[in-house]
Amino acid sequence: MNDIVYAGVAAEYGREHTHKGLEAAIASADGKIYCGGKDTTFSRGDAIIIPRQCSHTNPAWQLSALIENTVAPVREVCVVSGEGAEDIAWVLARAQRYVGAEGEMSAVAEGLGRLLNSLITAYCGGNGYSPVVKTLIRELDKNLSDPTFSLEYSISSLPLNYDYVRKLFKKEVGLTPLEYLTSARMARAKDIMLSGVTNRFSRYTVSQISEMCGYAEPLYFSRVFKKFYGVSPTEFAANLRK
Repeated sequence: MNDIVYAGVAAEYGREHTHKGLEAAIASADGKIYCGGKDTTFSRGDAIIIPRQCSHTNPAWQLSALIENTVAPVREVCVVSGEGAEDIAWVLARAQRYVGAEGEMSAVAEGLGRLLNSLITAYCGGNGYSPVVKTLIRELDKNLSDPTFSLEYSISSLPLNYDYVRKLFKKEVGLTPLEYLTSARMARAKDIMLSGVTNRFSRYTVSQISEMCGYAEPLYFSRVFKKFYGVSPTEFAANLRK
């Protein structure tokens, strides 16, 4: 999750366009952006966060980044000023260097993606999800490493219709609750591997990583991991060592 797929000097578009993920940009001049049916003004140096699939035309950006597989609670354009904008600009500047890097440096890009997602969530919290979706996200995040966690029970325990909650979650987050839980667990597994715990000095086995990511059966964990990333956990770890 939280993959920065591009970071650099943004091109200026003469036509409206959308992005699969969120766009985070730093304004090089005062201006405004039309997105989601309304104009939003900003000042030079502000950070502008544009939600996914929101049609817009780029003003003059100093830096920008596209972040996919994120569940940051942004449903309309968010403008961040002051220290918040400086923090986001710091991440974007470093992302230019590390996005697309291979080997050990890819872990830096992963970390920057998580940091950018955290900053966006912190500074754009007012554009967040509905209370029931927030509650379910907190419950899922809290139980990522619990193999006994029941998603069905968690949703059913909410004081709303099961199908309504599932559809609302999909509408606001862009993923079903199960897809969100799987993505978060796979991101945790990838983080563990990128941190180096699966190299030849590791004390962790695939079985142990499976359990840390909420899977009681290592074989099932390996199947889910391969479906998600295209390679098995063992192959993924071997590629990191090359």
